[in-house]
Amino acid sequence: MREKSVGVIGASGWIGGYLCQALLAKGWNVTGFSRSDREDGELSWRKWTGEGEIDLEGLGAVINLAGEAIDQRWTDKRKIAFRKSRVDLSRDLSSSIAISSVEVLLNASAIGIYGDRGEESLPESASAGEGYLAELCRDWEYAVEVPEGVRTVFLRTGVVLGKGGRAWDKMSGIFKWGIGGKLGNGRQWMPWIHLNDEIDGIISCLEKEVNGPVNLVAPESVRNIDFTKAVGKAMKRPTPFPAPAFALKLLLGDFAKEGLLASTKVVPQVLLDAGYEFHFPTIENAMAELVSG
Repeated sequence: MREKSVGVIGASGWIGGYLCQALLAKGWNVTGFSRSDREDGELSWRKWTGEGEIDLEGLGAVINLAGEAIDQRWTDKRKIAFRKSRVDLSRDLSSSIAISSVEVLLNASAIGIYGDRGEESLPESASAGEGYLAELCRDWEYAVEVPEGVRTVFLRTGVVLGKGGRAWDKMSGIFKWGIGGKLGNGRQWMPWIHLNDEIDGIISCLEKEVNGPVNLVAPESVRNIDFTKAVGKAMKRPTPFPAPAFALKLLLGDFAKEGLLASTKVVPQVLLDAGYEFHFPTIENAMAELVSG
């Protein structure tokens, strides 16, 4: 690969920022892409609006983490933004890769591709599910059309837990006030991953000969009710207030149905087969780190 040079789309985001610092520490030359002009220490920056051709000159690899936040009510206007920032952007990126010397593409995706699957175990070989979110994720991956020989990985990420992240900040705030509780009946499987494993998992996919979809989730599957208990225990707070399914659907619409209440028992089989060792394989040790300090 060209002098360990990698471009990161979404470098100014929460995960992207940590990823860039970790890549720099491992000796990679990192270029971040931003909608505005930036100067930031060791990173070099290039401007890209997220539409049309992107300047990939000199890069051997690209990691695309772009995507409008999905954890909000799905209005028609937001659905347009979801698609534009995922499907359309990935299509434009693919066109640029076709006329570049890029050898590796890691493109964001999500475990939402599997849909609501109940008790079924879902390694990367599992089929796509049904529903709006599964269709969006499927189209997101299909939008990537790069030349033969470009190693391509789809990063199917679960809920990423880390200080400063949207999921943990919202969750910890609720539990801090002692009003946390299970979502719906709490029986749904909830795929999660600690930020450290998200970052190192991505880098592992970059540096190893991994191809195709990769489930970025912890190896321990937990039901929402057990996840809730683990958070409450770590924060020394009670969890007496369940959020009824009907109330969640009323407040958040289809996101509640296909996101918060869907049961998706995802297995990180590709990472495990590649020998990746998780820093935080269980929800208990992940919680211990999150509430420390």
